Amino acid sequence: MQTSNGETAPVSGALARDQVAVHTQLAKLLGSSHFRNSKRCQALLGYVVEAALGGDQQSLKERCIGTAVFGRATSYDTAQDPVVRNAAMEVRKRLAQYYLEPEHAAELRIELPLGSYLPSFTVEPPAEPPAAAPAVVRSWRLQWAALAALAGVFVAAAALLWSASRTPKSELKAFWEPLFRDGKPIQICIGQPTRVYRFTGPRSEELNRLLGGPSAPGHDKTDLPIGSGELAWVAPEYLFLRDAMAGFKVASWIQSQGQTHQLMSVAQTNYSQLRHLPLVAIGAFNNSWSMRVTAELRFVFDHRTIDGVTYSYIQDRRNPSDSTWSVPQPASRAMTEDYAIVTRVFDPATERTVISVAGVETFGTAAASEFVTEPGYLGVALQAVSRDWRRKNVQFVLGTRIIDGAPGPPRVLSANFW
Repeated sequence: MQTSNGETAPVSGALARDQVAVHTQLAKLLGSSHFRNSKRCQALLGYVVEAALGGDQQSLKERCIGTAVFGRATSYDTAQDPVVRNAAMEVRKRLAQYYLEPEHAAELRIELPLGSYLPSFTVEPPAEPPAAAPAVVRSWRLQWAALAALAGVFVAAAALLWSASRTPKSELKAFWEPLFRDGKPIQICIGQPTRVYRFTGPRSEELNRLLGGPSAPGHDKTDLPIGSGELAWVAPEYLFLRDAMAGFKVASWIQSQGQTHQLMSVAQTNYSQLRHLPLVAIGAFNNSWSMRVTAELRFVFDHRTIDGVTYSYIQDRRNPSDSTWSVPQPASRAMTEDYAIVTRVFDPATERTVISVAGVETFGTAAASEFVTEPGYLGVALQAVSRDWRRKNVQFVLGTRIIDGAPGPPRVLSANFW
């Protein structure tokens, strides 16, 4: 444990007492208004403190933290996924805000120094009474002390104002602000499946029985003849469940900000509507508006065939040969990873700002909808970049793990601002 002058206290004898003090202070911090609403910050701070108290500095490396705290794979690319750095920045800000409050100034200080994940624990020493001084000198010192204290107040206030203006919540609102600006209803356009058919005609019941699901007795009969007149295209009547839930999540966020919206399917959305209303496009390959908006950008959706296997993937036009962000087709229940693009761009065709929330498969779309509605994801990611992003177009490439058929938290793989 460090003292305020940077010296290290002996661990023998005092170690247990010191650890109790640190645990007590950690509990105060995690229960404070600055931390109790952020599970990410609570998890990171608790982890690094416990590792430091246990003397396990090996666990305080970025990759180890990303794996242990945020569920990343042990081989994940820390340069492409700054989740630990972003969370540490947020923890440092919250710690600074906590200790700026006068009632906490004399408490044991737990800090996370810049450039390190090894926390420091310091105790402010009690102030010693100053030696007597001549009245004139004492008056002069008091004046300067008052001026210094006043300057400190202004500096602290400016720091708090700056910090408050860059909270994740405010950054998330700034991302949406171009769509909120005119106060017009926001059209949420949800993608639809393109190949959905219903059996029709006198054999419809028989075909439903034979081919109506994975457990149907004849679902593997590829040679069963079906005439074109026995199929009716009904795709405009359906939505993918995860796409629909993503649309509802976005709608709830918009409504929580006092804005109005209207939910529409791709089949119900036309160009003339989008000339007058801001757009949020949900889905990728099943949403022609998302595909059109991203078609000329850096990150785009595409298909390619490798060794006879077709993949749907996200292409980075600066590295077109890379197919890392890909999903083999047809997608199976065994898939463990999906990818998405979140785009905010001014569309010259409609003269409106458009947001696209789009996954390669519907798992990615669901994760992307969390990313654009929860400040702990998009807000934190935007805090880490220059403030002038607000005037720019934005694209994020996201990844999400699929566990037990459900998408995990979104993580940033790459970003572009222009």
